[in-house]
Amino acid sequence: MAAPREITIECLNGHWVLNKDLTSEPDPILKLVRTISAISTTNPKLTIPYCLQQKVSWLLRKAFGLATIYLHISQYQTPASETTEPSTHIDFNQTGSAGLAPTEEKRILDWEIRDHQDYFFGEVKARSEFVHGAVDANGIVRPEFEFQTANANEHIKKFMRGETEVDGSKSAGFIVKDWSGIVEEGPGLWVHTFERNDKSGWTAEQIWGFEMLGDLRYFSRRGVVMTTKGQYLCGRIVFDFVSA
Repeated sequence: MAAPREITIECLNGHWVLNKDLTSEPDPILKLVRTISAISTTNPKLTIPYCLQQKVSWLLRKAFGLATIYLHISQYQTPASETTEPSTHIDFNQTGSAGLAPTEEKRILDWEIRDHQDYFFGEVKARSEFVHGAVDANGIVRPEFEFQTANANEHIKKFMRGETEVDGSKSAGFIVKDWSGIVEEGPGLWVHTFERNDKSGWTAEQIWGFEMLGDLRYFSRRGVVMTTKGQYLCGRIVFDFVSA
């Protein structure tokens, strides 16, 4: 189900489900992340053999590919105090079929680095923020943010800003008209996130917004995963709105 107009980047509250038809094929990205994780944790003192680690990684990827992924999002703002500014929180509770264990993710959009850990991606350091847009040379508003991905090339930059699709073809990009905020900060509003797994040596950067895919409006996340060797994959995650 497409996202109703009242659901915006400032109000994502509700129940969602992963749209597999519109989401990029997840296995190549998951394979990139999980294989690196298995290699980086290999140690002669461990009781789990490397071959078994690889099998577990394959089983997790297989389960993810078969599962229906459900997401409950709770977005709220904490009030300012004498020492802190008001901050926006986005809490994610993810569940899935096919025996996948539930995971929880809590984000605060203040660009502070925080630790997060789950059974799939391991220990990561994550930060999140709201970003506004800027008008490009063609008169189109694109999200404006400072890339954290090391040596991000033009392919990555154009995809993340919504100029192109993964294959490099032209894209309609993000919807800008459903924005709110202070005009002086720029038109449009998106969420920018960045995660780093120091042990495994990969990073993941995302821009969240809304896109028209076909004739319907969807909540989407454009992202790029990169290894320390410069290997990278871009992809888009798309969610169906279920209910408030």
